[in-house]
Amino acid sequence: MTAFLATGGRVLTPASRDATALAHENGLVVWAGSDAPGPALFPDAERVDLAGDWVAPAFVECLPDGLDLGAAAARGVVPAALPPATHPGAAGEPDGAHDPSALEATVRAGERVVVGPRTDPARFAADLTRLADELGGPAVARCTPVLVGGVTGGAGAPDDGTLAALAAVGTVILLRPLVDDLTGTDLVRLAASGVALAASTRVGDEVRPWDALRALTSVEGGRGLSPRAAFTATTRGARRAAGARDGAVGTLTPGAPATFARWETGELAVVAADDAVQRWSTDPRSGVPPMPDLTGPDPVLRALVVDGLPAGPAA
Repeated sequence: MTAFLATGGRVLTPASRDATALAHENGLVVWAGSDAPGPALFPDAERVDLAGDWVAPAFVECLPDGLDLGAAAARGVVPAALPPATHPGAAGEPDGAHDPSALEATVRAGERVVVGPRTDPARFAADLTRLADELGGPAVARCTPVLVGGVTGGAGAPDDGTLAALAAVGTVILLRPLVDDLTGTDLVRLAASGVALAASTRVGDEVRPWDALRALTSVEGGRGLSPRAAFTATTRGARRAAGARDGAVGTLTPGAPATFARWETGELAVVAADDAVQRWSTDPRSGVPPMPDLTGPDPVLRALVVDGLPAGPAA
């Protein structure tokens, strides 16, 4: 396949905080950096002028059943479906409680573990811990346990011990910010616990990725995620929930799939902590990758690329 070199933009990549260019070939990201060396590194590449647009990993929806995938692509969202839940009778989006016997059979078979929001996190953690003691922690972690919802605030919120136990066996908590009431949910504590976070962008039969980010970052009491953490949950985190294990999928790291969206945005901003209150800033000294300002209008999707091929509203 032809190599592509896109320059003149703003690229969200672990390779460089200030990247303005991205190259991909054969469906994989091969380089990210500043504009100047790009043409010399890839002299035969097809050139794309980003015209100042922001390039970032595409949003990922891991609860895609019933969605119009074309409409999702038009919002910069690609599907990566979860496997069926482990409890009996699950179909489509998992919504039930876990069944201990089904859970044990699934783990012993080395298959994916997905349970719904009626699951008691403490009981789920206890069952996973028991299986880890019997089979070894890696055997459980390879199943990538996913708890969909079920971690909202209040008396039923998981305590620190439960979160530590879930983190120890590689559990992913899949948040549904446009479905579940996050009032009173301490997402900062969840993120600090070591449990991997993923997030769905859907509500009903549509996806609203930017509204999902706003919901994740605006939890009352300053207990929401930073924009960067929320974006990670809807990209790399969602990929992990759907079974990716290498840590690169869902990022624009060289060697990762070239699946990304190009957005027309206003000025990018960073969020820095100030007395435990998140404040918007454009100070590059923070070291935090800049993101679109979620207090403004939604960025406009200019192009979607999936595995190196055009898939969205523009080439």
